Amino acid sequence: MSQPALNHIAWSKVHPSRHRFSLAESGVDAPDLEAMGLPSRTGLPTAGYALQPELEQILGARWGAPGGRVLLASGGSEANALVFAALLGRGDEVLVESPGYEPHREVPRLFDITVRRFERPLAAAGPSLAAVVEAALAPATRMVVLTHLHNPSGRPLTPDDARALDGMAERRGVWLLCDEIFRDADAGPTGTFAALGPRWVATSSLTKVYGLGGLRIGWIAGGDEVLARCAEVQIGLSVTPALPSIALALELAPHLDTLRARAHRMLAANHARWNELLGRGVPFATPVPARGTTAWALFPAVGQGDAFATFASGRFELAVTPGRFFAEPRGIRVGLGTEPARFAAALDTFERALAAFAAGEPVRENA
Repeated sequence: MSQPALNHIAWSKVHPSRHRFSLAESGVDAPDLEAMGLPSRTGLPTAGYALQPELEQILGARWGAPGGRVLLASGGSEANALVFAALLGRGDEVLVESPGYEPHREVPRLFDITVRRFERPLAAAGPSLAAVVEAALAPATRMVVLTHLHNPSGRPLTPDDARALDGMAERRGVWLLCDEIFRDADAGPTGTFAALGPRWVATSSLTKVYGLGGLRIGWIAGGDEVLARCAEVQIGLSVTPALPSIALALELAPHLDTLRARAHRMLAANHARWNELLGRGVPFATPVPARGTTAWALFPAVGQGDAFATFASGRFELAVTPGRFFAEPRGIRVGLGTEPARFAAALDTFERALAAFAAGEPVRENA
């Protein structure tokens, strides 16, 4: 077993909160459930863990999971780790996207799984995602990891992409793991790519779009054999999510559309402000239009995204996520999910920081 370098997770737990302004959060702000008239407290229900299958079936039905159920996990992080450990073994290879979420390329190392990267196409023109993935496959590749919406850019996995990937996976005998934690930030009906066929597995949670990260409720969607193998591994980890979290999530389940609508209102306001900023001119490129909870910005010079993150932190008390966490230090990820008034103040600060950075003011090493 090798030690993963989960620097992004460690950074995100402490760094953004030290700043007066933050554009580093990738999810929507937590809702004030009590103010919204929604369930906000629970104890230890007498029904105990008999509640878990009920919640698994409710979530499975909502997202159209195979068999109408999911396997609960302690957040999306555990869900992904369970899939890696259950479906892959020592000597197997997993192919992950770049730019991409750091734990997807680091957590497999816990299980002595080899990781390679492929460049996920972000531009509208060019080769298809399935063609890029298939060209990157090697004899040892057993799994391809994707995100929808893409983390960090927010680009969707289109139906055409998914159909082509499904055919490729069947031909080549590889698993397709799609992390769908940002999926419901986009418009349209709920669903899961796990319903497309037996080579698909999906993970998600109530954290990013629904603002319920404190519950640590995640899940895996896939065929019965996949869920059984993941459940066996889970016995050695969390065993099961915390019972109060299951109970409160069960009470909130009828209100998920309300929470999703709240997220969409916040994102619509923040997307509009973000697009106004882009219209005034910025010193970076945005290869994908913002449509989820994050935007991906690429500066022209190597390391310039990381340099700007350090500069904004030290000079303007503003946190943005450095691109190095996504294996691309030219970039920064900008969070679009905070409460609109707070987002507007942070974005004003971001614009001033950009102007000062472009003017060549010195950088302090604080990010």
